[in-house]
Amino acid sequence: MDSLNHVKIVTPDPAAVDRFLREVLDIPAGWTIGEGPGDGPTREVATAREDDGSLTWESVGRFRGAGGGGGFIAGSSKSRQFQIFEGEKAHIWAVAVGTRNLEQAHQRCQEQGVACSEIRLVPWGEGSIRAFFAEVGGIVFEVLRVEAAAPS
Repeated sequence: MDSLNHVKIVTPDPAAVDRFLREVLDIPAGWTIGEGPGDGPTREVATAREDDGSLTWESVGRFRGAGGGGGFIAGSSKSRQFQIFEGEKAHIWAVAVGTRNLEQAHQRCQEQGVACSEIRLVPWGEGSIRAFFAEVGGIVFEVLRVEAAAPS
C-alpha cells in the first residue's frame, strides 16, 4: 500500500517550527537541509488567529473556510489519512499530529509562548478525539489523541 511519507512545510520561520516539533511534540531531531535557514522572524502570525492574536477553535474553523462542510476521508483510522473538505480556496489548513502526551504538549506550548487553543473533546467515529490547535511559524497544527468510546 502507498503511504504518506512526509509533509513539506514552507514558513518564514523554519527554526520555530523545528523547535515546536522537537521540543513540544518530541519528534526526533533530523538534520539541516542545504546551508540551513537564514535569520527569519521569531514569530509569524497565521491568518488563523483572532484579531487579538489568540488562537481559538472558532478562528481555526474560519481559517479552514466554509463551503458546505462536506468532504471525504482518504485512508483508514488505523493508518494515515487525508481529510478533504469543500471550500472556496484550495489550501492546507492544518497538519494533524497525534501524541499520547497531549496535556504535556499543551503545557509546553503555553510555557514557550506558542499560540494555542484550549483542549477540547470532539466526537469521532466510535470514540472521540481530545485535541488543541497551535500556530507556529504561520503553520496551524492540530495536536490530538484518539480516545476509545466509553464502555456502555
